[in-house]
Amino acid sequence: MYDERKEVGDMDAVREHMLLRLEQMRLSGVEFFVDGREVLPAEAVSRAVRENSPYMADYVLDASGVIEQIRFDKVTRR
Repeated sequence: MYDERKEVGDMDAVREHMLLRLEQMRLSGVEFFVDGREVLPAEAVSRAVRENSPYMADYVLDASGVIEQIRFDKVTRR
């Protein structure tokens, strides 16, 4: 039987985990962008972690292969 409360709880757990991870990354110098605008991790999570989210993460690496930016861009159909 479908339990909407469980699904909502699972999504909340995903958001919380992602927010903690992005906060850790921010402390190590990673920058976050949503649709080309620099944002804090909380805004990135609020846009990217939801059912049927139209956002995709693009990881930008420096010359040594370390993540320096994560860019969340809206994916649209053409």
